[in-house]
Amino acid sequence: MEHVNLITGIILPYFNFAVFLALCVYFFRKPLAAMAQNRRNEFEAAIREATKAKEEALRKNQELTARLRQLDKEVEEIRRGAALAAEKDAQRMVTEAEALAKNLIEEARRMADAEVERAKNALKAEIVESVREAVVSKIKHDLKPADHAAMIQTKVGNLAELRV
Repeated sequence: MEHVNLITGIILPYFNFAVFLALCVYFFRKPLAAMAQNRRNEFEAAIREATKAKEEALRKNQELTARLRQLDKEVEEIRRGAALAAEKDAQRMVTEAEALAKNLIEEARRMADAEVERAKNALKAEIVESVREAVVSKIKHDLKPADHAAMIQTKVGNLAELRV
């Protein structure tokens, strides 16, 4: 092996490296520390924002959960209201149907009474006509010319009394 100079071969490169590291630390310590501090501040700000977002999400979740619970109550109230409205509508419809039925019965009764009255009048007229025809026929058959002349004289005499 060749003879290696101990100082220039082994110690000097390590010494140069140590000086280089010392200079790097001396010159780059403040900028690296500032950069690290900025990076730390950014991470802390990001953590604060994430915490705020988490808290906001939890608050919204609680609000939505409460609204969901209330929604079930609102749906039940709407169902009850709809059932009550349907019951009222059904009662109103029954009342209206009963009133309509009553009016129809009264109208039918009035029409039936009118029809009965018309039938009675027609029957009376038919009976009177039948009786008149029977009387005329009887008179024609039973009335003799002498009786006819006597009746005419009586009627003419009644007319003479009326002139006075």
